[in-house]
Amino acid sequence: MGIDVGARSLHAVALTADRRIARAAVFDAHDVAGVVSWAAGAQVAGIDGPDAASPGVHADDGTIARKFRAARTGEVALGRHHGHWVSWVTPADVPDGSWMAVAVALHAAFREAGALAIEVYPHAAFAELAGGRRLRSKQRPDGLGERVALLRAEVGDVPHLGMWSHDGLDAAAAALVAADRLDGVAVESGPRPGDPVGPDGMLVDDGSRIWLPRRR
Repeated sequence: MGIDVGARSLHAVALTADRRIARAAVFDAHDVAGVVSWAAGAQVAGIDGPDAASPGVHADDGTIARKFRAARTGEVALGRHHGHWVSWVTPADVPDGSWMAVAVALHAAFREAGALAIEVYPHAAFAELAGGRRLRSKQRPDGLGERVALLRAEVGDVPHLGMWSHDGLDAAAAALVAADRLDGVAVESGPRPGDPVGPDGMLVDDGSRIWLPRRR
């Protein structure tokens, strides 16, 4: 399963075991129960959003830009080690009713349903599917075209895929990360030796992770 979490809607894509798109749907932005019910039986859910608020463990990290000192470890590691800096860091207080709050609820609901819920970042996922190449903006037709071509290389020639919105394409990319996670080849963004350590001498780490597909 892949889910793109937006302020107004949730786009969901389900893949078969052989990585073909089984179905896709759009839900109201807060219809967490509807998405989980629709995805019944899913083994891994790739969710484009955080699973918890930031505990602020990087607040004193002078090696990163001030904006990212409020971020979680998964977000910091994604930028530091993979070159993909998120547009919005997760705050210490996730506002009720926000898209981030919906993402947190989705993680909890999928775990309760027996699925493995992982956090993904479709922008970074597409870049990894492209071998690390920088893509054009998904707001542009040529940027959408690049993403459609990358998806077709993975899931086959889906009818009308070129007509999908960027939210739908992001959900499909999230599903591919979930498939790679199920196959044991997805890449985990976390701290590495040489990263800043805390007063206890241990790597600064709040346990959060963002997953990437295997680089193509």
